[in-house]
Amino acid sequence: ETANYFWAKNYAAGLGLTYFEPLNLIADDAVTPRSVRSDNGTVKPVSFLGIILIYGWLAKTFGPWIIIYLTPLFAVIGIFCFYGITRRVFNDKIALLSALMLFALVPYWYYAARSMFHNVLFIDLLLIGIYFLIDGTRIEQMKRIKTDFIFIFLSGIFFGLAIMTRASELIWLAPVMLITWLAVWRFPKPLRGFGNLKDCFLKLFIFAFGLILALLPMFYYNQVLYGGWFKFGYNRPAAVEAQSKIAVNNVNAENINGIASSPRSAVDLLAMTKRFMPAQINIKQAGKSFINYYAIMFWHLFWPAFFGGIWLLYNWKKIDNPQKLYLVVFIISSMILGLYYGSWKIQDNPNPASFTIGNSYTRYFLPMYIMSLPLAALLIIKLSSLLSFPRKRESRVNYNEIPAFAGMTVLIVIFLILNFQAAVWGKEEGLLTMKNNLVKDAELVESMFSHIEPEAIIISERFDKFLWPKYKVIIGNLSDKSHPQAYAELAEQGIPLYYYGFIFPPGDFAYLNSRKLAEVNLELEIIKLDEESRIGLYKLQVTSNK
Repeated sequence: ETANYFWAKNYAAGLGLTYFEPLNLIADDAVTPRSVRSDNGTVKPVSFLGIILIYGWLAKTFGPWIIIYLTPLFAVIGIFCFYGITRRVFNDKIALLSALMLFALVPYWYYAARSMFHNVLFIDLLLIGIYFLIDGTRIEQMKRIKTDFIFIFLSGIFFGLAIMTRASELIWLAPVMLITWLAVWRFPKPLRGFGNLKDCFLKLFIFAFGLILALLPMFYYNQVLYGGWFKFGYNRPAAVEAQSKIAVNNVNAENINGIASSPRSAVDLLAMTKRFMPAQINIKQAGKSFINYYAIMFWHLFWPAFFGGIWLLYNWKKIDNPQKLYLVVFIISSMILGLYYGSWKIQDNPNPASFTIGNSYTRYFLPMYIMSLPLAALLIIKLSSLLSFPRKRESRVNYNEIPAFAGMTVLIVIFLILNFQAAVWGKEEGLLTMKNNLVKDAELVESMFSHIEPEAIIISERFDKFLWPKYKVIIGNLSDKSHPQAYAELAEQGIPLYYYGFIFPPGDFAYLNSRKLAEVNLELEIIKLDEESRIGLYKLQVTSNK
C-alpha cells in the first residue's frame, strides 16, 4: 500500500518510477522496503503497474490529494455498473438486490477502504468494461452516431486497464473471455446482439484495438524497468504476492517467506502461468482455503448463492441463455480462483490459527464473491415469494406482495448487518481495529524517531510502512542469512544502523551478539524497549575487537 502510494505520487510529480540509492552498491541491493526492488542501486516498483500509472495520471490532473479517494470512488462506480450488468442478465429486482448487497459486501469495502490495493480497482475497471460491452450490443445508434462501436472501444480500453492493474487475473479472465465469445456464436439472440458477421468481427477488432491501446503504458514501463514487455518486477512466479507473507519473530525468514534468498530477476508473464500446472495444484490446501474463506467466513453469502445456483441448474431448460452463460462463467471462474489462489499457503496474520478478513485470500476470491451475489439475491426473492398469497379479485391493492416484500427486506437487512459488523468491528482486522492499531503503531514509531539520526538505515520486518520513505530501510529480522555482510559493510561506512521489531528474548539477544552478528564483527545494543507492545529499538555497532 505504502509503496503504491509512493510511486503514484512520484509519477504524478514527474519523478518517474525509479530512483537511485547509492548505498545499494555496497549493500547488495538490500536497502529497500517491501514491494520495492533494487537492481545495481536503481530502485523500482515490485508491483503490477496499473494502479500506479492510473492513479498517478489522475493525481497529475487533479492533485495528489485525490489518490487515497480514488479506490472508493471507483468502487461506487463499480456498483452502478454491476447493477446494469445484472439487470441485463437477470431482471430489475435481482439487479437491485445484488447491487445493494455489493454495497455492503465485506471484502469489497474493506479493500476499498485500504485504498492502495490493486484488487478492488481491478474489479471495478472490469465491471465498467463489461457494462460498456453489454451496452455496445444494445445501443446501436444515437443522434446518427454509431454508439455501439464507441462503447465496444471503451470496453476494450477498460478491459486493458483492468489487465494492466492485475495481469495475474488472466489465469481465469482469459478462459472466461474465450467462453463468452464462443457463446456469442452458439447462442441465439438476445445473447448475441453483435449484428451480422461483418459487424461482429469489426467489433472484435475494435475491442482488441482498445485493449492493446490501454496496455501500451504497461508494455513500455515493463520494457524500461524490467527488460521486456511481458516481464514484471516480482522475484519469481511464487512471489506474485510475496508481500502478503510475513515472518514471525525469531523464525528464519527463509522458511516462512520462501523468497528472501531468491535471485532478483524480472518475471515473464508467460512463466508466471506455469504456476497453474497440475504439479502446483494442492487440492487439499485449496479446499481448506475455500471452506475457511468462503463457506465459513462468508456463510451468509455462500449458502444463499449455493442454493440459488442449484435452483438455476434445476430450471436449466427454463432459464434464459444469458443466465446459463452467467452460471457457467461463475462456476469456471470459481474453480480456477479456488484452485489457483487456494493452493497457496498464505498467512498474513502472525497467528496461523486465525482466519481473518485481512488475509489475502479474501481479496483474491473477490471476483467469486461478487459473482455469487445475483445467485444469492435470486434465492432471497424465491424464498420471499413463498410468503405471498393469492390476490383477491375485488381488491385494488396488491396486498399479497406485502409479506413477500417484508420477508425479502428482513433477509437483506440481516445480510447488511452481518457484513457491516464484519467489516467494521471484525475481530483482529476489522476496519476499526485496524485503524486503532495503525494509530498506536504510528505513535510508537514516532516516539522512537528521537533516537534515530536522519541518515540512519533501519532494519525491520513488518514496520517498514511506518518508516519508509522518511528513513531508508532493509527488510530483515537479523536471524536470516541474507544480509549480515551488507549490515557490516554499511556499519563500516559509518552509517547508523538500527533494528526495529519485536523484542528479542535474553537468550536470542545473547546468541546474536556472541555468534550470528559476531561473525561479521557487529554487536547489538539496546536503545529503547516498549514492554507493553513488545517492540524494541536496537542499534548495530562495529565491535572493537575486529
